[in-house]
Amino acid sequence: MEKVETAPYNETRRMQLRGLVRLSSEIIAHYWPMRTFIHHNPLHHLESLDFKEALKQGQQLLGGEGYLSNRIFREYFRTGRILPENVNAVLKPLAQDKYVTLGNRQITHFEVLRAHLLNEISPPAAETLEAFLKNSPDRLSLEALTEQLGVFLKPPSIQERIETSANEDRTGLGHRFTLASWCDRSLGTQILDQINGELIKWCEAFLDEGHATWPMPGREKGFYGAWKFLAGQEWSPCGIGDGRQKLARLPAHPEDALLESLTVLGIPSEAWQDYLSLHLAALPGWAGFIKWRADQAEYEWQQVYPADLVQYLAVRLWYEREWVAKTSREEMGIAGEHPAISSYLKRHPYVCFLRQERVAGDLPPRYAQQVDGLLYGWSARRIEAWEALAKGYAAECGPQHDRRARLSAAWRLMALAKTLEVDPAILSNSGSEDLRILLDWLNAFPESQHGPRWLEAFEVGYQEQLFKKLMPNVRKFKEAVSEQAQPSGVRPQAQAVFCIDVRSEPFRRHLERVGNYETLGFAGFFIVFIRYCAFGSHRETEQFPVVMKAKNVVREIPRTYQGQVLSRYRAGAQLVHAGHALLHDLKENVVTPYVMVESLGWFYSLPILGKTVFPIGYRKWTAWLRRRFAPPIATTLTVDKLSKNEVEEMLVSEERAIIRRALRERLGRHGAHISPERVEELRQRALNEDLAVGPVSPRDATRVSSLLESEEEEAAFVEELCRRYRINQRWASARMERITRTGFTLSEQAFTVETALRMMGLTRNFARLVLLCGHGSTSENNPFEAALDCGACGGNQGQANARVLAAFANKQQVRDLLEKNGLCIPQDTYFIAGQIDTTTDEVQLFDLEDVPPTHRKDILRLSHDLQEAGTHNSQERCLLFPEVKTLPPISKAARYVRRRSLDWSQVRPEWGLSGNASFIIASRRLTQGVHLAGRAFLHSYDYCEDPTGRLLEIIMTGPQVVGQWINMEHYFSTVDTNVYGSGSKIYHNVVGRLGIMYGPQSDLRSGLAWQTVMSGERPFHEPMRLLTLIEAPRECIDMIIGRHHVLQHYYDNHWVHLVALEGETFYRYLPEQKWVPLQVDILLS
Repeated sequence: MEKVETAPYNETRRMQLRGLVRLSSEIIAHYWPMRTFIHHNPLHHLESLDFKEALKQGQQLLGGEGYLSNRIFREYFRTGRILPENVNAVLKPLAQDKYVTLGNRQITHFEVLRAHLLNEISPPAAETLEAFLKNSPDRLSLEALTEQLGVFLKPPSIQERIETSANEDRTGLGHRFTLASWCDRSLGTQILDQINGELIKWCEAFLDEGHATWPMPGREKGFYGAWKFLAGQEWSPCGIGDGRQKLARLPAHPEDALLESLTVLGIPSEAWQDYLSLHLAALPGWAGFIKWRADQAEYEWQQVYPADLVQYLAVRLWYEREWVAKTSREEMGIAGEHPAISSYLKRHPYVCFLRQERVAGDLPPRYAQQVDGLLYGWSARRIEAWEALAKGYAAECGPQHDRRARLSAAWRLMALAKTLEVDPAILSNSGSEDLRILLDWLNAFPESQHGPRWLEAFEVGYQEQLFKKLMPNVRKFKEAVSEQAQPSGVRPQAQAVFCIDVRSEPFRRHLERVGNYETLGFAGFFIVFIRYCAFGSHRETEQFPVVMKAKNVVREIPRTYQGQVLSRYRAGAQLVHAGHALLHDLKENVVTPYVMVESLGWFYSLPILGKTVFPIGYRKWTAWLRRRFAPPIATTLTVDKLSKNEVEEMLVSEERAIIRRALRERLGRHGAHISPERVEELRQRALNEDLAVGPVSPRDATRVSSLLESEEEEAAFVEELCRRYRINQRWASARMERITRTGFTLSEQAFTVETALRMMGLTRNFARLVLLCGHGSTSENNPFEAALDCGACGGNQGQANARVLAAFANKQQVRDLLEKNGLCIPQDTYFIAGQIDTTTDEVQLFDLEDVPPTHRKDILRLSHDLQEAGTHNSQERCLLFPEVKTLPPISKAARYVRRRSLDWSQVRPEWGLSGNASFIIASRRLTQGVHLAGRAFLHSYDYCEDPTGRLLEIIMTGPQVVGQWINMEHYFSTVDTNVYGSGSKIYHNVVGRLGIMYGPQSDLRSGLAWQTVMSGERPFHEPMRLLTLIEAPRECIDMIIGRHHVLQHYYDNHWVHLVALEGETFYRYLPEQKWVPLQVDILLS
């Protein structure tokens, strides 16, 4: 390629390009780090399109299937999972009031559609069909029908196919496929794989978050800058001629480099958005992670090592332009640019067609050899030779192609006749017009269009069964509103608030059977928006849905009486940390692993044996050992916001500690040898260098002079305090802001408690105990363990949120404020925080030190009943595992699920949220006692407590959005586990502490594993769109939908089914705020 001289681009062009890249990236979804796995819709940014159209775009750009295979749907029909009446209902809108006559029978359009949907009528491949014909008992009938179809069936000739192929390539170049992919498809190159391989290599190295032993140097330059520098050090970058010189000439700005590449490739400006989308869709995992990271301005890795999609595309398109130029020049003798390739297609369609057929393997062997001869030979008549070969191919193979097309049509008609129980011999005696109509009907409803109809029938079947289950409760409580106005005289034994997670539904059901418990469902973050820093951790986790933001920070700290135990804990924790660090260094060293195998290899046999053979006993032993080294610490949370004076005192204390550390590190003297006055003097001088340094006391004069021998050294030390240790006004303000974000004011606490209680409908008849139960999970050797935690808590465990809300609600000052707002909590009501382990069904209660003596017996009874409910839930869950064939006893069930959680070879510790299908926003009376099989998100809500609809609006735009993301994650991971899912766990390879690859090198796998959604070859998760059922007036729902585009996209574009329960009638939502009543009574009859 010739040297490119490009004028510098101005900032306006760069801003326009950034905006274009943002639009282009709509095809890919964000990819969150695996430590906080976030369930998401992989086509989230296409929700402004109709569901079917979005699936088409996803298939075109990402290559993913949008529906289960027709084979699986037909299996569902044969087993009764999809009912005949549901199939009939979804086909009737398609059927025309027409028929054809075969013999003495009239075949309606509806019958043909139904037969085509329920049976495999598509013909096998051409070669298989010919073999089938030779051995078929219907050979003579097929031959006769094939000849008869020749009267009217005229498939396109090869000449027409050549012209059509060339025209489609010209119009699609730059819009439907890149220049690199066109070269791969037409010339047999592997440019796309080469580009992907290079980008994976550089992304893996640059985006690493501490996993690599030798980190990539120069990452502070940004992704583009680091790549440009390091790639330029290679001897011959990817075999590109003059590669080092070309890299050196690249612009400093990634925007300029990307604009330059688009110009060099000759991509028309109107195709830029499509073209960039194609490149982003080539590696949606890595591109999705970069997209997410670029949007996280406060993310520590992004702040230090910036990356964005403009930089990513600048690198990617540089490789493409160089390799396409080289290939085009060598293979076609033209420039590697859009206009040249388009012109070549127009001038030489025969060459392109034959080469594409050769690459696809569709040419007969003789013609394949001749094409190879032309490829590797050269003569002045090369183009003429290609055209002559194409004409010979058309003359010889054209009739064969026509015959196969007619044979294929005959096979389809024969299969249809057998399905309709019509004698196939009748087809040969039927008129050509009737046969043509039958073929037109089949062609108008191809296999590719069956998926949407199957899905509708699949969903309707589930929905009807759900409404049947709920209808008795609707009738039973039809007077519930008037009855609720009367205060109930019976207090529940306790009220337990669980997350809306589908795994809570069976546990709630079992707990209600154990005793007089009232259970409620609420988003697992309990509307507590916090950034949480656990004790012993230096990283804050975002404990709220990712669609929201928070500024308040809560820290877990030891309780005041834990001084002696805390010292033991810290000493043990330091020892354990040092041991881990030493072992890590020994393992990662170049030499020591050879010695370790011989000297320490035996040591690893103990954990291997324990984890494999005795997982429960081994876990108990390691827990005991850990307690010996680092005893557990009783902790509390910093839920109260500090006063201004307290903040200033904390800030001063932090700065003094930093100065003492600096004295120890830089001057080798322990800070205790310096008087507090001198430390304060250094602090003040660092904060304001203009401040005069006060006189040094005689007691410290000798000591100070030995530390800082001259004023110049002291000035240098102060300068280092300012810059390296950040003792300056700017960082003081930043620390002040961080400290002031800790905790909540009293009014914020009262507002949070009131909002939570009103949203869940808990405003009267409080029990003595109210359990706020978050959830988490326990598993071994599971990179995606966070996928089993709480989605509403940002992919983290929910205990922190439960503890914070309980602490708020137990404060008398908070209750006093609530009473002024008409929400009275009895004095004897106590809120207790807990967390259920969804893998083992065990519930842990927190902050038991704060429980008053009057409630200790209540706590003991609650603990016992939670344990009993958990064992029953474990027994129910056991039958869902494919290895369990019979219902185990209660005791064995609890031990079995615990063993699964500790087994490091277990690829499926639990089913997680697989099976989710509905989101019910209603009071518990609607679902109480109903076995929902762990398939429903249950969010408590009482519309009588929400006259303005404000609380319902929060639920619909917050928790429901999280539920829809979970639903779509499972949907797409099931319908195409290799594209939208992450494939089998067997091949997972953790990379960069941020995600997994498939094997040693691949795109980041973003979805759920095959073992999470599949049971054998059949899906365990039934992929269907979420059904949201809301018990509220339709008028209120309409107003909320009208205020939010996200809800309009969900319901009007068919991403979510919406049904309202008003009175005793279910109403289905149709686009543009139309409602139709559902005849549930007919279903019950």
